[in-house]
Amino acid sequence: MAKGIAAAVGASMAEHGVPGAAVAVARAGVPYYSHGFGIANLETASPVTPTTVFRYGSITKQFAAAAAIKLASQGKLDLGAPVFEYLPVFKQLKPFSTLELMHQTAGLHSDESEELPSQAFKARDQIELAAEIASQAKPFDFDPGTAWLYSNANFIVLGAVIEQVTKVPLAQAMEALVYGPLNLSSMAIDTPDQIVAGRASGYSQTGDPGRPFANAAYADPSQAGGAGAMRGTVMDLVRWPAALLSGKLFDQTHVSLMTAPGKLRDGRLSGANRFSPDDAHYGDTQYACGLLVTGPSEATPSILHYGSFYGFCAMVQTFTRKNVTIAALCNSDLGPGVPFRGIRKAVIAGW
Repeated sequence: MAKGIAAAVGASMAEHGVPGAAVAVARAGVPYYSHGFGIANLETASPVTPTTVFRYGSITKQFAAAAAIKLASQGKLDLGAPVFEYLPVFKQLKPFSTLELMHQTAGLHSDESEELPSQAFKARDQIELAAEIASQAKPFDFDPGTAWLYSNANFIVLGAVIEQVTKVPLAQAMEALVYGPLNLSSMAIDTPDQIVAGRASGYSQTGDPGRPFANAAYADPSQAGGAGAMRGTVMDLVRWPAALLSGKLFDQTHVSLMTAPGKLRDGRLSGANRFSPDDAHYGDTQYACGLLVTGPSEATPSILHYGSFYGFCAMVQTFTRKNVTIAALCNSDLGPGVPFRGIRKAVIAGW
């Protein structure tokens, strides 16, 4: 298997233009393969290792969802209550619940062309960012609970709910609720002022063969909040799904809540009414709480998510029948699904 993964990673890096990547595979949360490939920083020529720190991008969503569900398991958050009970700034809008935020059925509009939240050079708390979302000229793409649409705004607001309930910044709340108790020590909400040992630099492709990479555009990761602000290593990421699924964070009732496909208010699975025609590629894959859940068309059921953030892309996927997890991180901002397909095939071939 190791040779197959190395060949797949090498081919993907060459074909798609990736300076560096880290890959790990675990069974029941115990890593049995890990390796770094390529370069973490093109200026210093430092190599990628399994302990290199990358930004996770939208993989953050499942951790934010877990934090909210942990609060619910403690009786501190009602996932079915209207969000305006926690964030009054939404009281004048159509009501939606915290669970609908996590299922991507709340309908909140996220204008990626405006790169909401917009003030990239001054970090603000998540509650202020949620207020910006509430004050959009077009706050909703559809009535809450009637359709499904992937929206970063939903999880930024989720981060604000967590801050409001815990009365501490999101970074502190998620440390206390999720990765702290699980000893996932490399994980954190990233901020631009932090010096992080072993951090990879993020790159964009230039299209120029003589100078194939440039430093990725600057963005304050903390402003992505519950939608995409985390950083960490591949070794901690590959351990995470087994810890979640085995009930180390909360009981199995809440594990089932987190991993069950979301439903619309009329009782249908959320994937039955995807708002955007561009989302047809999801097929029968459904969205749970910050997690994609593959459907019957997949021979090997799994839960997964991708992530990308200005110079980084990421993937974590757990094949539930095999109890095998693959995690892969890279420091190029190409489409996150592209470089990981070969890695998946190599792992499956090695079972």
